[in-house]
Amino acid sequence: MKKHLIRNLAAMAVIVCFAFALPETETQKINVVIDAGHGGKDFGAKHDDFLEKDIVASIAQKVKELNDDKEVVIHFTRNEDEFQQLTDRVETINSIKPDLVLSLHINMTGKSDKSGMEFYIGQDVAQNQKSKEYAAKLSNVMSDRFEVAPVKEAGFYILKNTEAPGVLFEMGFLSNENDRQYLTSQNGQKEIASRIVNFLKEIE
Repeated sequence: MKKHLIRNLAAMAVIVCFAFALPETETQKINVVIDAGHGGKDFGAKHDDFLEKDIVASIAQKVKELNDDKEVVIHFTRNEDEFQQLTDRVETINSIKPDLVLSLHINMTGKSDKSGMEFYIGQDVAQNQKSKEYAAKLSNVMSDRFEVAPVKEAGFYILKNTEAPGVLFEMGFLSNENDRQYLTSQNGQKEIASRIVNFLKEIE
């Protein structure tokens, strides 16, 4: 009788333990849209045979290949060399409802000595503060290796019209010889892509 009572009490204890066990929490996924600027007939900045649309597409592809974090889901506004109206890009982005929009671009200027990276966030937009936080983090990830300018506000169409926090990332100047050599090299593109992937892991 005593042994039977002990067995019943032990079974009840196990049931109680399971009843109060904490449920497993599902890790929150981060959805990011990579907007590789330009495409198709819109080639963006140009120097000799080097086109902005090709460089940003190549870096975007490397981001895709290097991302091994299942909790970071990356979407793209374009996966090939195609022209898209800005309105269509914005519509695609807003339908995804991402946590971040990262628009990739290459700078160009008449001053060949100007170089470095620039980061822009939307001006007078609801998501300004979150965009500023993301831009600061991305700038910090790049700053130990590259010359970076302070984060600026601008009225670029993508930043102004997407509902998610957004950062427009000018990854260097095609008009500067050193920047150009780096941006058009496989090693340079891979390093930039790798740092973007590291940044995305930080915002999980």
